[in-house]
Amino acid sequence: MNKRRSSAYQISVIGLLVALLLLQTFVPMFGYIRILPGVAITTMHLTVITAAIILGPKYGALMGFIWGCISLTVAWVMPNDPLSILLFRNPIIAIVPRVLCGLFAGLIAYGSFKTAVKRLPGWRMAIAGVGGALTNTIFVIAGAWLFYASSAAKLVGHGANTANLGFVMIALLGVNALTEAITAGVLTPLIGRALQSVRRK
Repeated sequence: MNKRRSSAYQISVIGLLVALLLLQTFVPMFGYIRILPGVAITTMHLTVITAAIILGPKYGALMGFIWGCISLTVAWVMPNDPLSILLFRNPIIAIVPRVLCGLFAGLIAYGSFKTAVKRLPGWRMAIAGVGGALTNTIFVIAGAWLFYASSAAKLVGHGANTANLGFVMIALLGVNALTEAITAGVLTPLIGRALQSVRRK
């Protein structure tokens, strides 16, 4: 693939995925499936991970940054619950886990910061999907514990306090994290294969 065609492909994929992120944000039950107050299963990580395995870690991080900025904006403009207001109005919690989600997914897939240029085997896409999904969840929990242990504990409930907040959130979000990781592991190779086939044409 020549350089001009490659650049056009990258721009097209990024544009498509940014549009998808916006749809996932504003179409109910598309990007966030709420199961408890403050707890939702997201599909937005799939979009970020897809960018990482198709275009490489740098583009994965870029898409994660865009997702984080959307999360930050929504938390200020149209928040869904008190816990989201508390956590995602903090730029570090809103943006950093999302950037790391895309970055780590790309690094897992390619093992370096290079731009993706080769066809990945499905199992590497699956591992990258699982790794990216878990990265986002783990760093959101870590941010909540680091910045808002006392305040978040009151909102989380279920016996949470300053000392055990992280463990309570891990327990509450366990099904959430597992579902997101399995979904990413299954769907990422399917989406990735489809986009790679378009790239080769």
